Amino acid sequence: MRIVAYSPFWRVDWSIDWQETKKSSLRSRLKPIVEAVESSVVELAARLDEADAKAEAERLEWMAAAEKRKREEDQQQVERSFQESRDHLGEIIQQWANVMNVEHFLAGVAESADVLPERDRDRVLARLNRAREFLGTQDPLDFFLSWKTPDERYTSQYPRDAED
Repeated sequence: MRIVAYSPFWRVDWSIDWQETKKSSLRSRLKPIVEAVESSVVELAARLDEADAKAEAERLEWMAAAEKRKREEDQQQVERSFQESRDHLGEIIQQWANVMNVEHFLAGVAESADVLPERDRDRVLARLNRAREFLGTQDPLDFFLSWKTPDERYTSQYPRDAED
């Protein structure tokens, strides 16, 4: 027969065993076995406290690393939204410049049509109106209002003054 005492806590690796032999019965050693287990309680409690403290420190370290990663990802998203907003505004400005070129061209066509005979002028102006309808809005506010600021694209999860 064999008696094994062990720690029921997975974080504390501890066990002790007693083996019965032909010369020595476990029955005669029960009192010393109980005393040995009881005397190990203080050591096991200390080892469990130490293991708990180590586990808590590891948990806190993991949480701090996770929070750091989250903040870094948030900062990257803030930077990305800023760059996307800047790029989009640049595209809007470029679109507006193109619209102004087209508008300048169409104004030139209208001005040239003024000197044409009425029949030709009407035909050119009708075509000019179809071109304007085809091109769509020429209002700079429509272009500008389609722009999204960095904060409209992404709002940081962390206030700026809370950093560092």
